[in-house]
Amino acid sequence: MTAKRPQTPFLDTGVASFLNATQVDPYEPGALAEAGVDVGVVGFPFDGTCISRTGANMGPRAVREASAQTRMYHFEYDTDLRDHYTVADCGDVPVVPGNAADSLDRGADLLGRVLEAGAMPVMLGGDHVTTVSGVRALGEHADDPGLVLVDTHFDTAEAVAGERYNHCCPIARAVDEGGFDPEKISIIGLSAPTNPREELEVALEQGMNLYSLDEVARRGAATVAREATARANAGSDAVYLTLDIDVLDAGAAPGTGVPTNGGLYTRELLQILGVVASEGVDAVDVVETSPQLDPAGVTPRMAVRSVVDILAANAIGEAHGVGMGTAAAANCKRSRE
Repeated sequence: MTAKRPQTPFLDTGVASFLNATQVDPYEPGALAEAGVDVGVVGFPFDGTCISRTGANMGPRAVREASAQTRMYHFEYDTDLRDHYTVADCGDVPVVPGNAADSLDRGADLLGRVLEAGAMPVMLGGDHVTTVSGVRALGEHADDPGLVLVDTHFDTAEAVAGERYNHCCPIARAVDEGGFDPEKISIIGLSAPTNPREELEVALEQGMNLYSLDEVARRGAATVAREATARANAGSDAVYLTLDIDVLDAGAAPGTGVPTNGGLYTRELLQILGVVASEGVDAVDVVETSPQLDPAGVTPRMAVRSVVDILAANAIGEAHGVGMGTAAAANCKRSRE
């Protein structure tokens, strides 16, 4: 008998932790610090506030499963995430079915534990209300945080049908519960006839920095992202990056509650994420993946790719989105010299 488990080159294998990372229980005192965790992945399987198609509660499991096809070495960035991070999968927020307020309290507590251990939380949603837990947790650990939202929608609703906690409200809650200065909030990718006029007015009145999809198309994703990031970072001591997967064109992300026909291209998204993360991020989430609406599984795979690009750009302080000039391009060029 062998004394050690044999290794396999097969990608779709292992327990469904994110990137097959070691599982560490954040509720165990000192466990995160003892394991030297730099990145703590947390699932938040809650979609109880959706106003359209549900299913994002299954997002965390699907994203973890999809991550089995991704390696730690990132070709575009020519870097191995293992050289920069100890990644741990911290399990899921213990949600309270049907109770958004209690679930968000539990989420803020768990994410706060990750931050307290000196690690970066990466949260896998869940509908976008789960971001409320993230901004609360970072707000408790930073004096003047900034935020970048990449989304089709404003998400600045004060309430929906009288409910304060809704997946249309996370940016409003970042301001009034997380302590984020609206002038240090940038929203990139706004588009489509699914945005209420009232949410635009709130964003304008509070002085948020708004970048429409049209502006991304005309000026270029990287250019817009640099400006948006600079505004979010101006004077900030921490930055929260939240990505709603529905910002992408519906062909690239069909597995979401409100898919965007005519949305952002995947290459544009990866350029944006690379630029934002290259300036440093302290907490991240990717939300609104609804796997049962996407039998081919392309949406959870895009969520994985987004997280991996964010981690790589954050690690080396450079953006290597395709079309910007990547380390991969430089390496391949050597073959022709």
